[in-house]
Amino acid sequence: MKPSTDTETVLSSNLSTHIMPTSSNLLGVCIMSLSLVKLLPRQGWSTWIDEALALDSVVFLVSVALSYASLRISRHAAMLENWAERLFLFGLSIIILASLVLAYGIN
Repeated sequence: MKPSTDTETVLSSNLSTHIMPTSSNLLGVCIMSLSLVKLLPRQGWSTWIDEALALDSVVFLVSVALSYASLRISRHAAMLENWAERLFLFGLSIIILASLVLAYGIN
């Protein structure tokens, strides 16, 4: 019988405890930014930012769900955490691109 303090389990649950709150905070940032972009005049870049932030909100929501599931389901914790981390990094890259477009698109 394996001891419950396996290093892989400890490392796995440690990363999920960081991914979940950060993803949920960035989800809120995406939703707030989406509502603020709706107030700007409609231009080509603002439509792209709308779609990018909406997609990003869904990506961060799924990342939060997978991170929570990895904390609760010990059998598949490593796999769920791996997917949560991948989605988190993908969502982070989308929000960086949207921020750059927003920063340079406003005159």
